[in-house]
Amino acid sequence: MDPAIVEGDWLLVDPTTVRWPRRGSVVAFLEPDSGALAIKRVAALPGERVPFENGYLELADDEAWLLADATPETAAAAGLGPPIDSPQFGPVPVAMLVGRVWFRYAPLRRAGRIRRG
Repeated sequence: MDPAIVEGDWLLVDPTTVRWPRRGSVVAFLEPDSGALAIKRVAALPGERVPFENGYLELADDEAWLLADATPETAAAAGLGPPIDSPQFGPVPVAMLVGRVWFRYAPLRRAGRIRRG
């Protein structure tokens, strides 16, 4: 999620979120493939169509399309592999949602609300 969130940021997550927040919000969720905790930005909401491969994919009523903020070039410059997000693992069901990331409380020089993109 670099540059919005970087390694070492301490985040507050609202676990009472039971549906996908608005487009552009940052969320914590469990990756469908691995079950690992991840943070991405909501790019498309339930019922919307997203471009995928050579056509479109229509999201179900409980799915969202999540994307990383980092481009492959940004991730490579940080010494990481390409971003892993919905184009790789597909739509994410709301059951995998942990909550909305809304505040960074450390390090102090970066403290503040997490803005929607």
